[in-house]
Amino acid sequence: MIFSLERIFKLRGLRYVDFSDLAQMIIQVPLKYIYQQKSYYSVGYATFEKDLYEALRVYNYLNKLPEEVRHFILRQLGGDKVRIFGFENVSVYLSYDNQIKILLISLLGSERFKKDKKPVHLNFLSIMEEIERRYEAINDTLGQISFENIWCERKKLNKFFKVKTGIVLEKDENNRVLSICFKDKINISRRISHLESIEDIEQLKNYFFHSLQALRNNNYYTEDYEALLERSFDKRFAEIIDKILEQVQRRMMMEKDFRDVHTIFSDLMDRSLEIGFNEDQIHRLNDLYDLRNDNLRREKLDEINGQIKKIKNADELRDYWNSIKWYLFNNRQFLGKEFENMIARNFDKTLEQISQD
Repeated sequence: MIFSLERIFKLRGLRYVDFSDLAQMIIQVPLKYIYQQKSYYSVGYATFEKDLYEALRVYNYLNKLPEEVRHFILRQLGGDKVRIFGFENVSVYLSYDNQIKILLISLLGSERFKKDKKPVHLNFLSIMEEIERRYEAINDTLGQISFENIWCERKKLNKFFKVKTGIVLEKDENNRVLSICFKDKINISRRISHLESIEDIEQLKNYFFHSLQALRNNNYYTEDYEALLERSFDKRFAEIIDKILEQVQRRMMMEKDFRDVHTIFSDLMDRSLEIGFNEDQIHRLNDLYDLRNDNLRREKLDEINGQIKKIKNADELRDYWNSIKWYLFNNRQFLGKEFENMIARNFDKTLEQISQD
């Protein structure tokens, strides 16, 4: 039990204290005398004193536990039954009660492995990565669990293997590793997964702003979750805008009338600020419109020039001009005056050639 207690001290990062130091302190041997006995050269008295008082607090908290619970913890830590990784980095963020609770839960979980001579590895590295940001939530979660419930319901420990949130135990039987994890009730991965499935821009905005507000109203640290949510929103928003632009491009490519193409373009342009287009996306919409207009101009030019070449009669050419000039006039805002003049020159040249023939 003394060995196990000293192991708890080491797990807590108290490397310069052993049980004999603590025993002397309890019977009121002067601390400086205890320190001098250690003959430390690289550890100052202040560090030793701080560690010794910290060890006393851990010892006192262990003594408050029911005897059978305390003895179970100390027996499990004896010998080489379990090897523990990352506990020191986790424990500094936890209250004394919660340090012992999470150690008790993990030691009870280690008993779920097949009994043989090989040790079980208790892996706190996962929760270690979370605890700097989530320590308030983790302390609150552990604070709602009593030692009595943990111990009296130890046969029902399966709940820690099955729960979706809170303290979660993950068992790797092949490697004899028990990972102790923390799953936040916020479940940011589920929120992000849902956000990434949304197709409608307004629904996306509403879900994002409500989720962001919920995070900001949370009592615990959520700034990293907010940053993740914002990045996911920006990415999904850009993807939906890309789809909208692709749909508009397909619709414009199907239209042969300049006015219909302009209506599609202007409808989206009118809503672009409301939707939230950025400058690059507005430029892209303008480029799509200009590209379709250029294609229609070329098609119209080829159509008119092809028809002119077929006409061999001056009256027939004048009739065709009379029909086409109104089309050019009505679409001048799309075709431009220069395009109209170019077509007129082609008619004049063709008429001159017919007259010469």
